Amino acid sequence: MRELLGKIGRFCENHVEKIVLVIAGAFCIWLFFTRVIFSPNGVPYDGKTYSPGQIDTAIQRKAEDLALQLQSGGGTSQKKVTYVPKLTGPIDPNDPVVSKVFVGRPAPESFLELLRSPLSFMSSELGAGEVVAQSPDDRPRYALPRIGPVTDVAVGHIRAAAYVPLEDVTPQRTYDAVETEPNDIDLVTVEAKFNVAELYRQFNAYFAGTEVAKQAWRDPCLANPKFAAVHLQRQTLLDDGTWSDWVDVPRSRIEANRSLFQIVENVKELPPGGLGVRMMQYADRFVTMSLLQPEAYQIASAEEEWFPPSYYTKFKEVQRKIEADEKRKEREEQRDRQEADTGGRRDNLRTAAGGATATGTSPRRRESTTGGGMGDPYGGAGGTRDRGARTSRTRGGAPGMGMDPMAPDARQRGARTGRRTPGDMAYDPGLGAYGGYPMDGTMRMTPTTDEVYYEFAQAAMNYTTDLSKSKDPLLFWAFDDTMEPGKTHRYRIRLGVFNPVAGTDKLAPRDADKKNQVILWSEFSKVTDAVSVPKRLYFFAKDVQDRQKTATVEVARYLLGYWRTEDFQVRPGDAIGKEMEPKEEKPKRTDRLMTPGGRITGAPMGREMLGMGPYAAGPYGGAGGMAMYQTPADPADAAINPELIDYSTNTVLVDLLEVSDWSTQPSLQPRVYYDMLYTHDGTSIERMPVGTRNWSKDLLATYQLISTEKRKEPQSFKSFQKGGFRSRGGMGGPGGYGSPYDMMGGGGPYGPTPRR
Repeated sequence: MRELLGKIGRFCENHVEKIVLVIAGAFCIWLFFTRVIFSPNGVPYDGKTYSPGQIDTAIQRKAEDLALQLQSGGGTSQKKVTYVPKLTGPIDPNDPVVSKVFVGRPAPESFLELLRSPLSFMSSELGAGEVVAQSPDDRPRYALPRIGPVTDVAVGHIRAAAYVPLEDVTPQRTYDAVETEPNDIDLVTVEAKFNVAELYRQFNAYFAGTEVAKQAWRDPCLANPKFAAVHLQRQTLLDDGTWSDWVDVPRSRIEANRSLFQIVENVKELPPGGLGVRMMQYADRFVTMSLLQPEAYQIASAEEEWFPPSYYTKFKEVQRKIEADEKRKEREEQRDRQEADTGGRRDNLRTAAGGATATGTSPRRRESTTGGGMGDPYGGAGGTRDRGARTSRTRGGAPGMGMDPMAPDARQRGARTGRRTPGDMAYDPGLGAYGGYPMDGTMRMTPTTDEVYYEFAQAAMNYTTDLSKSKDPLLFWAFDDTMEPGKTHRYRIRLGVFNPVAGTDKLAPRDADKKNQVILWSEFSKVTDAVSVPKRLYFFAKDVQDRQKTATVEVARYLLGYWRTEDFQVRPGDAIGKEMEPKEEKPKRTDRLMTPGGRITGAPMGREMLGMGPYAAGPYGGAGGMAMYQTPADPADAAINPELIDYSTNTVLVDLLEVSDWSTQPSLQPRVYYDMLYTHDGTSIERMPVGTRNWSKDLLATYQLISTEKRKEPQSFKSFQKGGFRSRGGMGGPGGYGSPYDMMGGGGPYGPTPRR
């Protein structure tokens, strides 16, 4: 018996998984037959109970019987049965399904009639217990408020390398999320101001105040205005000197809410949900910010930054002052070096004549080179050339600040003349820690772009802005990134607010014609000044070689933020320009350009000192940390120095024609020169005089401008900064999000949310 039980045990142990599967399968089969095929759940029908498998057969049999009765018709012994559809037939009040539904009101003629008009039993006449509809005279009537004017319109144009999206920007994939590449853009910004406080006063008066005819009609919900549209239009200067018709300018390519911000002026053309849903969408604070103060392209060019026109003008003025100050410092330092070299040579001659020392350094020179050097943490031996010279500590001078190369010391270079070295601006004890903004509250001593960032931060909306409490005029703007280089445009702009009673019968007689008007518009602003967008490709006929019958043509192309030029020797029949490798660039200087508040943007308020700014770690930024003093990253250098530059002009030189005429400048004199004949399409032939003396004033001015711009040293691109200009918090003043002050717990005008 033990052996038998042992065999059974071993068998079960070896086949336990199969036994479990057999038991589970048997259980499932039992459930299938007992609970599905022979279900205990019966369905009552026509006085009987049927299983789920039999109910369909019973209904089919009943339908066949009814069909036979309908077909048989008459007969003395058989009663005719008429089929009555449940949906359109009369409702039996004794039916248990509806017996308790129609209590206190007449039953409808059919279920279908009930669906069409569920409140048809109500009377419009006055009576106890009945709903009374308002007569037309008792409905609220509102006169629409007038939208104030748009003032202080200004226009500005910026040309630079920017991060251009390579795919469509949508609310799901915003500008920060899509793939971008540095490319050249021409961006026109039109700004204006609007009295938002007066708008709120008007809405309150006309919907919940004294302008409402009856007290009962006042509705505070209607008195909260919501901005609906910013409408920008432009004209183009035609070849005959006239202006084209006004055309609408679409929202910029990087606008995530482009489809939402499409202007719809008629109630009948609104998308599903109507006016109510659309006003709810626009009530979102982020949508309002995007509508009135949309994000601009992220500028990659190191020396450029986007601002609205009024602030951009200040920004460029400060940059010019900084650049002039840099040139002045360079001239003074060069003069100091020349004086030092001259003095050194005199000392050497004196020493050689008198045999005073073997080093060729006078006592005066030894004193000037003793102490304060960056090699000695105590300001001693770092700059000492004479072993017998005393250190600055033994001389009673102020000691340095440890190993900090930026430590202020009275004996550092430039202290004698009171000038600061390139790095001193960030740590000058008289100016504070952030260059240009003294910590003791005194006025700044040097020009700095930080001031422009700070002023713009105060005017920009943020997530805590409450327009209903705003007293200052609202600054808003719109972009045009669709203009064609070489064209001239002018603009006008207006602001729109939702009409909260559009599509209703609640308008006063004076505004009855605006019943279906979704947007209440302000008047258009004054027409802006004309904006000329220069071309990105020019060529200039500079010289002619008579013997070779060739012309020297300089082609200039604007590429990745800089003008680049190349000379080509062209014969009649040759195309002007081709792809060329770029010229070797000189090494870049970053000692002055990347200081906080300098003309190279992205380094305000010491962000670069903390490795937080556009030059910090990033796809085009260098390594993190002390990025201000680091060599730019290779990807950025590769981006601003492409392998090939396309100088192709799609123009063919036709001929060089000798011309003899009279010049009028400065006096009437005979002259002989060449005209370069060229064609773009092979049909029309144009001409350009050869030689700068023979060019027109406009062509000469363009050439001089390009010659000046091309001398700029290319600087590495700024990195893409997620969040746009509102993420630059702290860039213009203390307390902004991301600034050094924000680390101490401050909020700021650019902070996404107030800190608690």
